[in-house]
Amino acid sequence: MGKLDGKVAVITGGSSGIGRAAAIMLAAEGAAVAIGGRKAAALEEVAGVITQQGGKALTQTMDVRDEAQVAALVDAAASELGGLDIMVNNAGVSHPGNISDGKVEDWREMLETNVLALLIGCREAVRVMKEHGGGSIVNISSVAARSTGDSGQVYSATKHAVNAISDGLRQEVHDANIRVTVVMPGGTLTNFGRTMPQEVLTAAAKALGLDADEEGVKHGEYLPSAGVERVLRDHPGVFLAADDIANAVLYAVQQPPSVQVDEVLVRPSVGMSLGG
Repeated sequence: MGKLDGKVAVITGGSSGIGRAAAIMLAAEGAAVAIGGRKAAALEEVAGVITQQGGKALTQTMDVRDEAQVAALVDAAASELGGLDIMVNNAGVSHPGNISDGKVEDWREMLETNVLALLIGCREAVRVMKEHGGGSIVNISSVAARSTGDSGQVYSATKHAVNAISDGLRQEVHDANIRVTVVMPGGTLTNFGRTMPQEVLTAAAKALGLDADEEGVKHGEYLPSAGVERVLRDHPGVFLAADDIANAVLYAVQQPPSVQVDEVLVRPSVGMSLGG
């Protein structure tokens, strides 16, 4: 018996990183999962892992900034999997830089993905959860929401917004038996950094004992899994693994109805912690 037997979960940004880990972990505990993301092949790989373990998954290639596509994913979960008990708004993007020399297109992508798309996901989840008696919404924020430095301010602002939205929604839907939790990761070794300039990625890889060319660390591409595993093994506590954040999601959604988990903040024990 899994902790989530009979539950249905939707995860955005589920093709890699935290979303992938959350989808696999929730499915391992018995949830049927609907996974949305940009890359069809990566989504099918995640679904393959889940079905090989005896779970049930459906996938949808999508852009979370399109409200019709978000609604379609939620509706597919309800109609094909039997409802909606858990919504994990995980999709996010970060562009390095500061305000004085920032690019409007980068700001727009962060605001639309990290804030507007999350609002749409919350709205669509509430719509279906109200029909099915309640559920749990988990919004993936960041410890960057806790502080703002002289760079990365716009990303921090989007995560401040995630926390404020979650706090307001929590009060709004309390009487509908819908719980809202914010999970704030510190430095997590995922594909999140793929938007960084190549020279930054190359320097970061070198600092961690990796050759960017040999390992295939490239701007815009997923980080190679072998390199990720090696860094986590050779530098314990410097970064979190995606599974560490998935565990926080699982902790929040498996609580009994009498328990509301407002926030879970997770940091690496000795290393980097993106602000806060």
